[in-house]
Amino acid sequence: MKKTVSVNIKGMNFLIEEDAYELLQDYLERLSKALEHEKGGKDIIEDIELRIAELCADQLNERKQVIESSDIEKILVTLGDPSQYVEDSEESYSQSDTQHQQTEKRIYRDTDNAVIAGVCSGIANYTNIDVVIIRVIFAAILIFGGFGIPLYFVLWIIIPKATNTIDKLRMQGKPITVENVRDEVEQAAQRFAGKSERYAHKIRKDDTYQRKISSVGRLFAILFGTGILAMGLLFLVLFMVFIVGGFQVIPVQSEMGFLSFPEFGALIAETSSDVTWGWLGILLLGFSVILFLLLLGSKIVFKIHNTWSRVTLGALFFTGLAGLFVCIFMGVKIGREMSIEGELERKIGSVPSNELHIETIAPKIKADKTYEIKSKGRFGMMSLEGDKIIESGITIEYTLSRDSLFHIYQTVSAHSHSHQKAIRKAKNIRYKSYLVGTTLKAASHYSFPKHDKLRDQDVLLTIEVPMNGKVYWNGKLVLPETSNEDFIEEELSDTEGYISSDGKYNSWDW
Repeated sequence: MKKTVSVNIKGMNFLIEEDAYELLQDYLERLSKALEHEKGGKDIIEDIELRIAELCADQLNERKQVIESSDIEKILVTLGDPSQYVEDSEESYSQSDTQHQQTEKRIYRDTDNAVIAGVCSGIANYTNIDVVIIRVIFAAILIFGGFGIPLYFVLWIIIPKATNTIDKLRMQGKPITVENVRDEVEQAAQRFAGKSERYAHKIRKDDTYQRKISSVGRLFAILFGTGILAMGLLFLVLFMVFIVGGFQVIPVQSEMGFLSFPEFGALIAETSSDVTWGWLGILLLGFSVILFLLLLGSKIVFKIHNTWSRVTLGALFFTGLAGLFVCIFMGVKIGREMSIEGELERKIGSVPSNELHIETIAPKIKADKTYEIKSKGRFGMMSLEGDKIIESGITIEYTLSRDSLFHIYQTVSAHSHSHQKAIRKAKNIRYKSYLVGTTLKAASHYSFPKHDKLRDQDVLLTIEVPMNGKVYWNGKLVLPETSNEDFIEEELSDTEGYISSDGKYNSWDW
């Protein structure tokens, strides 16, 4: 039977055998005596006590709740004998007891060698790679990948900071011994002394010069912050006018005039829930970016350095990131609706002649009792009339006929995420074209239901032209462009026609 005592080591309570406690107490007394004339001796003792608490906690489990003498002996062997390295023969100190120890290497943020938050220097310590290489990698990710800053912020949050000597030794993978703790404390003191000396030297050198540099730096900071504020205010105005306010700016002809961005988005999104999610993502992203810029600019201009501003910036960053992910998801979903093409073809007819005349069918416009309406009223990307979307522009493709006749075909196409749906959308396209003798009557526009959405609906006329055949538009020869009889297949395949929204014919050579 052995007597136990309760001790508190660095905030942790332990039950320890009395002889083990005496052994530990003797070790700490010898350590204090050895370090009483050392700079940073108190810091070394505190770090050693913290390590002792960690090692004692490692010895306990559900079946073992008391620290024994053998446990303390193992711990002290791990830490090393303080009397051996304070003697004059310090160089001859044998580390045979500690060299075999393996300390688990952990990743920490190294703020002593930090440029921003010590993320890169911490990774460099963990991977044994030059910190310059790590910083170059982050810069490359930022430039070419675009997510270097978000990645750095995430690592800043999840990687802990090396707050004490024990953490710094773990970061370097060194055994946590008295000697190593002492060396780390001395190095920290030297770094601090060096920084203090350099700072004092700068102050002594020319205090007026330093004030001027500080003033110039502050001026640049104010200009930079003002630029960020101006950018935030500009984005706010544009966002409120075009997105929230629904200012109609997209050139689409309808009874209400041009379309706003939300109205145009409703013509692209497949369902009403897609519109809602897209709208939510845009609002989250837009307002987060705007408020982030306004707050960041205010922090720089007015020198705001409190905790709530940093927390708010972080919250706005992650809120904007969530909005960006929603927008990307909706963009991918809409892109999926454009992935598969459905195409339908019908033959308009054949013309047994070496000449084909093309005439444009003008859109029907209700006549006024007093005036005849001369304008076509076609403008912009498309037109909306009731439940229909009307688009203009018909492409004409020429190929060589297999016989002495003109053969005319009409092709309609649309896109969706499945071939069946794409075919259904293509069937819903309404286009007017027919033959009257040797004349092809072709409309300059086509329509489809609004509920089919904008899915790259298109109309193509294919005309097979016999050898030495001629094509006229409103009596003007358009194919071949000259009266040259040597009309060959290569020249034919390089020519394409187009009926524009105003009904005029255009052609170009590839």
